[in-house]
Amino acid sequence: MMLLTGEQMRALDRLSIARHGVPSLTLMENAGRGVARIVDRQLRPAAAVAIVLGKGNNAGDGLVAARYLAKAGHALAFFLTSPPDRFSPDAATNWRRLRLPLKVIHEVFTQEALETALPMLKRANVIVDALFGTGLNQQVTGHAKAAIEWINASGRPIVSIDIPSGLSADTGEPLGIAVRAGRTATLGFPKLGLVMQPGYEYAGAIEVVDIGVPPAAAETVTSCYHLTTVADFAAYWPKRDPASHKGTFGHLLVIAGSIGKIGAGFLASRAALRCGTGLVTYALPSAAYEKMEPSAMEAMLLPLPDGGTGRLTVAAIEELSLMLPAISAVAVGPGLGTDPQTIGAIKALLSKISVPLVVDADGLNAVATDMECLRGRKAPTILTPHPGEMARLCNCSTATVQAERLDQASRLATAYRLTCILKGYRSITALADGNCFVNPTGNPGLATAGTGDVLTGTIGGLLAQRIPADRAAIGGVYLHGLAGDLAAQRKGATGMIAGDVIEALPDAIRLIESSMRSGRTE
Repeated sequence: MMLLTGEQMRALDRLSIARHGVPSLTLMENAGRGVARIVDRQLRPAAAVAIVLGKGNNAGDGLVAARYLAKAGHALAFFLTSPPDRFSPDAATNWRRLRLPLKVIHEVFTQEALETALPMLKRANVIVDALFGTGLNQQVTGHAKAAIEWINASGRPIVSIDIPSGLSADTGEPLGIAVRAGRTATLGFPKLGLVMQPGYEYAGAIEVVDIGVPPAAAETVTSCYHLTTVADFAAYWPKRDPASHKGTFGHLLVIAGSIGKIGAGFLASRAALRCGTGLVTYALPSAAYEKMEPSAMEAMLLPLPDGGTGRLTVAAIEELSLMLPAISAVAVGPGLGTDPQTIGAIKALLSKISVPLVVDADGLNAVATDMECLRGRKAPTILTPHPGEMARLCNCSTATVQAERLDQASRLATAYRLTCILKGYRSITALADGNCFVNPTGNPGLATAGTGDVLTGTIGGLLAQRIPADRAAIGGVYLHGLAGDLAAQRKGATGMIAGDVIEALPDAIRLIESSMRSGRTE
């Protein structure tokens, strides 16, 4: 799903109205009804809803939502930061349409009035933020700033309409101050600022409300930024034919591990198997292999000559070269270490691997010493750096990477004609053609040892099943995050470990396939 700037969405609204004959009030009605559904889902019957109104069309969306919430039996309290005679035309129309016994109206036109109203605001079960929309382009000051401060200080769940008030729709930067929402009901298309740092810290969970933009109008808008949905990879998802066998679903070679870091390759291998890969071979140094506990290990094991070092060396290249003709895809890097011999072996291997490849962890550290080793590859390459690894690949600081996540990932992908997955909250998958996909799944529980190895195995497994590399990357990141969300529901985000994510992969796959069958892939 496209991520749009504020101006792109406003232009789309204007086009829907002027060229396709959709009345602005109809767009507003659809928006408010969708917002009301999202709010109603969070509430028990007859809950108290506080709606904080500005004066523009964002307020109009809030007034439509109020009408539907009232019909659902919720008690409403309105906090007006502007007199109704200053509402935009469509907001004023919906103010008149309410036809409710408006007994709970708080006019908070001054800071003193806000202070008086704050205790009442705190009694609400949920606050609907309808102060500012995407048109805000200047710093929030004065009374409006105080209003946002009181909303944030209320301690109540907050649902923002379209974008948290005060947040830039384009950059994700607060314009002086912004509402910290638990959920954002964004209208038409998600806005770029909602998924950029620090915008995602203010937006909370993002839900997209269909406001009735005609498909013909939407087709006129282009964006290289996208919020990942199942529709982005559904057409390529592997089908399990009754006559299939393990060879049907590919053979992944995992080159990983060293003394003390055997588990990294084990996690990647098991993740690949849980994703439906037919065969997985875990290749690791012989001295590390001798330390393995292979019980309950469905992956095959390939001990590599290492001269007793327990590290990958050039001595392993011949053995691996003999294996490669039977392989569908390769994953390299987890737990290999950064010994100079290992770095040399990894770079030498890259030129010999003629199948799709995913490079992670110490594989990335090796590549960072000579980025030109990526240019000679004929088959697709996927890199999966975390911000620190990305900084080494781009020869910049981690702070720069985090401040310019979309730009940094896109530049690397286009420069070397590969796919780059910049990990972190709202992981970014940047493609060689300049398109970037921001992932909506995942949670802080994934910030634990081994989950990156699980992602490597997940993507490698999809590659082995012959999914095109860009779709394997987009779908793998989405699947990995969804499995993390399921694991967090079961174990809690604090206590979950990488193995919990692996065990949740089959259930995450079932959810994805269920959405495909139902056609609800957005």
